Amino acid sequence: MKICLIFTPAEHMALTSDWSFRDDGIGVIPPLSLMYVARKIEKTGVEVKIIDMIASRFTLEQALVEIEQFSPDILGFTLSTYSFHPILHWIKNFKEKTNLPILVGGAHVMLYPIETMSHKAIDYAIVGEAEIPLPEFINALESGKSLHGIKSLCFREEGKLVSDLTRQSVDNIDEIPYPARHLIDNSKYINILSKNTNFTAMMSTRGCPYRCTFCDQKTPPYRLRTAENFVEEVKYNYHNFGIKEFDIYDSTFTANRRRVIEICDLLAKENLDIGWSIRSTIMAVNHEVLDALKRGGCHTILYGVETSDQELLKKMKKKISNERVWDRLNYTHELGIRVLGFFMFGYPGETKQTIKDTIKFSLDLPLDYVQYTVLIPFPDTEIYEYYQENSECGDFWAKYTLDASSEVNVELLGSELNREEVSAILAKAYYRFYFRPRIIWARLRQLKSKKEFIQLSKAAISLMKNMFKI
Repeated sequence: MKICLIFTPAEHMALTSDWSFRDDGIGVIPPLSLMYVARKIEKTGVEVKIIDMIASRFTLEQALVEIEQFSPDILGFTLSTYSFHPILHWIKNFKEKTNLPILVGGAHVMLYPIETMSHKAIDYAIVGEAEIPLPEFINALESGKSLHGIKSLCFREEGKLVSDLTRQSVDNIDEIPYPARHLIDNSKYINILSKNTNFTAMMSTRGCPYRCTFCDQKTPPYRLRTAENFVEEVKYNYHNFGIKEFDIYDSTFTANRRRVIEICDLLAKENLDIGWSIRSTIMAVNHEVLDALKRGGCHTILYGVETSDQELLKKMKKKISNERVWDRLNYTHELGIRVLGFFMFGYPGETKQTIKDTIKFSLDLPLDYVQYTVLIPFPDTEIYEYYQENSECGDFWAKYTLDASSEVNVELLGSELNREEVSAILAKAYYRFYFRPRIIWARLRQLKSKKEFIQLSKAAISLMKNMFKI
């Protein structure tokens, strides 16, 4: 048996259009979810191919040529909430051209499995983490056995939907095989935050122990890889693929401080020529952790600051004071670690003044980068429950999954400004931040290659387009 996994371009829906601006030109990230799945499939003895249409800049026709040459038995895709229908459009095209069975997975399938399976182009869906049900599913297909009784699997039989909605999770994530980086061209991936060539993304945890009201990472149980297991993968990537740059995609890499220090000390002992970036909340770092991160080679931290307004932070369940933000960011800056600040606007209770204050706060802080976004009430979050209880929109993500025409640009609740007004303010804030002489000069000094210059230019053009609505 052969399985071909396809990572498709994903256009943003109207509600998340600000995110498309934010992400444009930032980089090309390897499809980690498909790479994890691919390695697990390989362990069953099945041959796997990954087609990353984004990194390879493939058209439908070019991808079809690759599929024809590989001659798979199944096509697999990962689905995301904000781009469900654009991806579904690709799936329908591949289904029409190849007539092959379609398997899907991803966080969106876990949230809306029945709605996902309402689309006839999809034949099978894995609910939740795929590592447990996937081998059983593949073995059943290969042997011609019944699919009944396989947990976390949806499929059709004689036109009727059969679904087991059990959400399974891997308890010991050290046991999960490394992503199948041998199935991709690692040289095609890049991140504008990188300091070294040959880039990849990694995960050291699943889930998150914090309970921020706007984040959906609270649902999966929080699990950590051991420091030794994580560092072994870094070494494996370095020695086998020449990868020197890592972006750690954990929601909060620093949640367990003891493990962070252990990881950093192990990396320091290895003395590898690498650099890496992480995501963290201000709540999860102190000076000792930051010292360790510097020793281990971390060069950039992406902090979730969100707002300068203390009442809004309380509503978000983020225990952060502005004094602590200043202290942690100043110390990070003193260590020579670059800082990106995430800021979110439009939360219930937001006013013109709180927006103005937060933007000024972001301009005053020792930040190298910012990402401004307007609140999006994603499913499986506390803020989404608030929207459902306080408006007539209902479960609009379920409706959107069922029918693309039901897409609505959900208006902000409890905010003094509407979504369009906030977006316009943020476009100007981006311009104010990034087109300051200090920031421009810092970016130019960091350039090491023509490739980096092109990537930086793309990001700048994206900013200008959003500013002037080209």
